[in-house]
Amino acid sequence: MLSISKVFLSVALIALLSVSARADTLADIYQSALENDPVLRAAQATYKANKETLKQGRAVLLPQLSASTTRVEPSSSADADPDKTTYAASLSQTLFNVPAWFQFQSAKKMDQVAEADFAANQQALIIRVSESYFNVLRAYDNKQTRKAEELAIQRQLEQTRERFEVGLIPITDVHEIQAIFDEATVNSLEAKGALDIAFEQLQVLSGKNHNQLAGLKDGFKSEAPNPISAESWVEFALANNLELRANQLTQQAAHQTAKAAKAQHLPKISVSADYSKRDTEATASASALVTEQTAINLNLTMPIFSGGLVSSQARQASYQAQAAEQNYIATKRNTMQAARSNHQSTITNAARVKARKQAITSAESALKATQAGYDVGTRNIVDVLMAQRTLFQAKRNYSNARYDYILSMMRLKAVAGQLSPEDIFELSDWLNPEMAINRFN
Repeated sequence: MLSISKVFLSVALIALLSVSARADTLADIYQSALENDPVLRAAQATYKANKETLKQGRAVLLPQLSASTTRVEPSSSADADPDKTTYAASLSQTLFNVPAWFQFQSAKKMDQVAEADFAANQQALIIRVSESYFNVLRAYDNKQTRKAEELAIQRQLEQTRERFEVGLIPITDVHEIQAIFDEATVNSLEAKGALDIAFEQLQVLSGKNHNQLAGLKDGFKSEAPNPISAESWVEFALANNLELRANQLTQQAAHQTAKAAKAQHLPKISVSADYSKRDTEATASASALVTEQTAINLNLTMPIFSGGLVSSQARQASYQAQAAEQNYIATKRNTMQAARSNHQSTITNAARVKARKQAITSAESALKATQAGYDVGTRNIVDVLMAQRTLFQAKRNYSNARYDYILSMMRLKAVAGQLSPEDIFELSDWLNPEMAINRFN
């Protein structure tokens, strides 16, 4: 009889094995990538670094406080001056500094650029995870059909050899099928290698090994994008595309920087309060002395001539603002084109899924007819093999069409600024962990 401790150990091992055997879903990979993807983590660090720009721009306009102390030691001569220690503090505040103000306005725009860029990187992660995940499923389906095709041809090759041995067919038929089988074997090996590579790409994103994924349910539906109008998606993109927004904000920041550079010729006014205290130690001929001084100053500075530096910097900033404006225009046009092209791809892929599924039914019917013709002698074995290959190709095309549709829909949402983690979890609902996609099977 097992002891209680052994029973608990057995239950724990069974639970551990069941957890380890669980197929990873798209949501699982995404969660791991959020924590471990180096590209996203680098983008997050860049985001935090860029967020400091606003604080630095504001700091120039805020009060500045500094303090210092100095001590003068006497020399060894008898008539040397006494020890002197001076303490000083200064508080200053900018009253009028147009360049600093425009730089602060530029920094506020760049702060928003940092947020838009990081949000775009988060959307890009969703796309990269989805592409990597469904590329694994695509490679697995390709491997399965290639292997099934290889086995079907192998059976035909064995039957052909048997028929040749009893003198029913010439050797040329065997050679033809052997060549087809050899090609199928190579295709099967290539498909296995492609599956390994696809699984490795997942590890790049998540930093973990993944050997089993959940497959896509057969009932997955491909539907045309809603709204159906391409111009509606263009409007979404113009209003919400993150790359476009980042470029627009960069353009606005560049114009503020140009204003700051142009304003460098203007005077700058500040007020400061200065305090100093000097302690003089007593000597044989003089007593200790403490002196204090307080002053409030109004400071005005204005560049008159700096060798043309200020004018050159103003022109440079103006040209940079013009470049930023043209980059924004180019990004806007590319965004509109991307919205239309991704919209068309999604509609096309949705229709292609239905057509590819019907093609499988047609290929199955053609194979049955060809096989029947071979049985009665009106079709040869090569015709049967071609019909089989057509069927397997139709299955691969159907598989590819489904994954192409999913990815085109996600790219369309990304261009329109509509893509979010919720799309990952909705897709995961269409995955069946029981349809295990195994790396080594």
